[in-house]
Amino acid sequence: MCVIMSNMKSASVREIQHHFRKVLAWVENGEEVLVTRRNKTIARLVPSTSTALSVVPLPDFAARAHAIWGKRPKGRSLSAEIIADRDDR
Repeated sequence: MCVIMSNMKSASVREIQHHFRKVLAWVENGEEVLVTRRNKTIARLVPSTSTALSVVPLPDFAARAHAIWGKRPKGRSLSAEIIADRDDR
């Protein structure tokens, strides 16, 4: 005997394109969604297990630049370089 689990929702690629908010709401509510194209499953959308994994801290570029060059890098400012380049043309 073959048992088919029908509690998992499915959505076609076209349905996802046109009703993305609805499909995303399903996933946010904890449901898994099968993504189909021409009646073949191509992907499975599942709710995230941890929010900590989805948040990646951004590097502190200002602190890194300060560690490399100090308060201000030597040389001309970027705007001065652009103006000089424009004058050369």
